[in-house]
Amino acid sequence: MALEAGTIIKHGWMFMVANVVNRAAGLLLLPLYSKVLSPAEFGVYALISVVGDIVAVMLMIGMINAFTVVYFEHSDDRGRARVVSTTMIGLWVASLALLAVAYPAGWGASHLLFGSADDAPIIAFAFAGIAFSAVFELALAYYRVHKRSGTCLLISVGKAVGLIGLNLGFLLGMKLGVTGIFLANAITFVGLGVALTVAILGVNGLGFSFGILRRVSVLGLPFMPQTMLDMGNQFAMRYLVNLLMGVAAVGVLSFGLRLATMLYMFLTASFLQIWSVSRIEAQDNTAGRDQSEFVFYLFLVLLSAAGLGMALTAPEVLWLIASSDYAPVLPCMPLLVLAYVLHGVRMHAEVGLVKTKKVGVLPMISMGGLAVGTLVMSVTLGPLGLMGGAIGVMVRELFMLVATETLCRRLSPNEPPLSGVRVLGILAPASIACLAGLGLFGDEVNPTLTAAKVGLTMLFVIVALFGPSFAKSDRAMLFRMLGRFLRRPQTVA
Repeated sequence: MALEAGTIIKHGWMFMVANVVNRAAGLLLLPLYSKVLSPAEFGVYALISVVGDIVAVMLMIGMINAFTVVYFEHSDDRGRARVVSTTMIGLWVASLALLAVAYPAGWGASHLLFGSADDAPIIAFAFAGIAFSAVFELALAYYRVHKRSGTCLLISVGKAVGLIGLNLGFLLGMKLGVTGIFLANAITFVGLGVALTVAILGVNGLGFSFGILRRVSVLGLPFMPQTMLDMGNQFAMRYLVNLLMGVAAVGVLSFGLRLATMLYMFLTASFLQIWSVSRIEAQDNTAGRDQSEFVFYLFLVLLSAAGLGMALTAPEVLWLIASSDYAPVLPCMPLLVLAYVLHGVRMHAEVGLVKTKKVGVLPMISMGGLAVGTLVMSVTLGPLGLMGGAIGVMVRELFMLVATETLCRRLSPNEPPLSGVRVLGILAPASIACLAGLGLFGDEVNPTLTAAKVGLTMLFVIVALFGPSFAKSDRAMLFRMLGRFLRRPQTVA
C-alpha cells in the first residue's frame, strides 16, 4: 500500500515541477506587473485577460482534450497523422478567423468594459495572442501523446524566455504598460505557433478529414459549458467590482486572486493530474481506494499549509513584489486563500462524478456558483468594499463544494464520500493558526516575525497529521515513505 501511495506522490511532484516550468513566466512577471502597473492599469489587464480566457474557450471548444482521445482511437500511424494534421488545420482556420475580427471585436469589448473605444487596440493584441496560444497548446498536447517530455520542457522554457524578455523590454524599456503585456503575448505565441506548426506538419503531412474534425469537435463540446461558466464566474466578479467600485478596485482584488490562484496552479492542478488517474484506475479495488483516500487527505494538509503560509506572509509578499498601492488587499487574503483551499477539497467529489460519467451536472453546479457569488457580491461590495468581494469568492466556492459533494453522493453512491471529520480535522487547526497569526503578527514585515509565521505553519502540519484526520496506520505509512525517500540518495550512490 505504501508503495502505491508513494508512486502517486512521486508522479504528482513531477507534474508539479512541470507545471511550474510551464507557468514560470506568469509567476515571474507578477512582480513586474505589480511594480510597474498602477491598480487601475492592473484592473484593465485583469478585465481584458478574463475576456480573453472566455474567447479562448470558445475558440478551442474542447479540441485540446478531444484530440488525445481521437488520436488513440486510431491504431495506425497514417490515421494518427491525419488526426494531427486535421486538428491543427482546423484550429488554424479558427485562429485566423479570430485574428480577422480581432479589432472589431476589441472595439465592442472595449465599449462593454470601459465605456469607450480607447482600449480596442490592446484587446485586439490580446485576441491575437489567444488565437496562437491555442495552436501552442495543441502542439504541447501532440508532444505529450508522443511522451516527448524533453521537447515539452524545451518549448515551455522557450515560451517563458520569450514572454519574460519581451515584457521586460516593452514595460521597462519602452514604457508601453498594459499594451506591452498583450503585445509580448501576441509576438511570443505567433512565433511559437508558426514554428511548431511547421515542425509538426512537416512530420505528419497535410492530410485533412472532415469526419475527424467533426469527431474532435463533437467530443470537445461537452467540455465547453462548464469551462465557459467558470470563466463567466471570473468575469462577473470583476465586472461587478468595476461597476460598483471602479477599475482600480478590480486591480487590487485581482492581484490578491492572482496570488491565491497559485495554490491551484502549482498544487491542486498538479496533484489532480496523477491522483485522478489513480482513483479512476482503482475502480472497485478496496486497497487502491484506501490508498487514494489517504493521499488525498495528505494533499489537503499540504494545500492547507501552503494556504496558511500565504495568508500569514501576504505582507512580506506584498513588500517584495508590489507597490504599497495594493496594500488594501491584505485583509482579504485569508478569505481568498480559503476559497482556493475549498476548491481543492471540491475536486474529491468532482473526480468521482467524472469517474462515473456524471459530468452533465457540473455545468449546473458552475451556474449555481455564478448566481450565488454574484448575489453575495452585489449585497456585500457596497458596505464592505473589497472584503465583500472576497466574501463573495469564498461563499461561491463553499456553495460549489457542498453542491458537488451532495450530487456525487446521490448520483455516484459507490464512490467514497468526502469525510467531513477528516476535512475539519485539517481546516479547523489551519483556521485557528491563521487567526492566531493575524492577531499576533498583524501586517508588520519583520524577519523575526516571518520566521515565527513559518514556525506556526509547521506546527499546524504536525497538529493536522496527529489529529483525527489520520489513523495510526496512516502515519506509519507516511513515515515509511519518508524513510524510503531519505534513503534513496544513499542507495543510488
